[in-house]
Amino acid sequence: MRFLLGGDPHARGTNPRNRKDDYKAALIAKLKELFYLGEQKKAEAVILSGDFFDLPDVANSVLNEFADVMNECPIPIYTTAGNHDIPGYNIQAYANTSLRLLERIVPKLHVINDPAQPIYFGRQDEVVITFTPYSGKIDVDGYGYSPENLITPGHNPYRIHVAHGMLLDHTPPFDRFTLVQEVKTSANMVLTGHDHTGYGVYRRGDGVIFCNPGSLTRLSASESEIKRTVQVALIDVQTIGGLNPGDWSHQASIELIPLQSAAPGPDVLDRSKIEADQQRQYAMESFAALVQTATGERVLLDIPQIVDTIAEQNNIPAEVREAAMAKIEEARTAV
Repeated sequence: MRFLLGGDPHARGTNPRNRKDDYKAALIAKLKELFYLGEQKKAEAVILSGDFFDLPDVANSVLNEFADVMNECPIPIYTTAGNHDIPGYNIQAYANTSLRLLERIVPKLHVINDPAQPIYFGRQDEVVITFTPYSGKIDVDGYGYSPENLITPGHNPYRIHVAHGMLLDHTPPFDRFTLVQEVKTSANMVLTGHDHTGYGVYRRGDGVIFCNPGSLTRLSASESEIKRTVQVALIDVQTIGGLNPGDWSHQASIELIPLQSAAPGPDVLDRSKIEADQQRQYAMESFAALVQTATGERVLLDIPQIVDTIAEQNNIPAEVREAAMAKIEEARTAV
């Protein structure tokens, strides 16, 4: 039984500031190739890791164009809401988003936002897939990477869990993340997005397989984005055993497939703005150092740091801080 996994699409109608090509046209080509591969490889379904849209509310023209593309997919598509799909990182507001409307007009698209809602595949439910959307809880004490309420006596399906969270194979320079080496899960395989670079395939010593092939698109012109291969993952699960589901065993493999429609990073990304920003940041930091020397007070230049400091000093709730950061990110990506 096969499934095809694609990373965050981030569909939008305008070009990110560092793109030299037509971003929307490039994404449409990648989605069409993804759907073609799903049919060619005889996959049961296409899985997307979340963040289908780059904003919770996109223009109707963008929505309609991507609806036409999604309707071309010959097999079902399953995904969950990412942080860019919902306003203020609030999953309760999903009903009012562009992704919800897309789900309503594309019959083969299924957005699963309930971790306790399993989707079974196979004549005897040999494989079950569950989903966790982005929310304020994900990556807090490892939350988000284990299926819920799936222990059924006498039934032993292969458990795949899809989560839109910051699951990584390394420790990053920020606080909110979860390590694959440490996360607790009852799933046999965990598929993630959110981190655009991805970590490919990680096979843990206890047999759990993790995969993040990376985003379908390049939004930034970082060196890692320029160098990385835009790819998707083909998942193959084979069930072994007799007629009794309780006696089943499973073998699973993942193959990473580069997308032929994805142009090389240097052809589509422009680093001149980033280099100018780096020079500007260096100048700001140098100025801040002079001010701090003169006043003895710490000078904050990083926007998330400023927001965190204000929130801490004024006892502002975490959800308000997240909403503020969402608005800032929305304004930044619209530039």
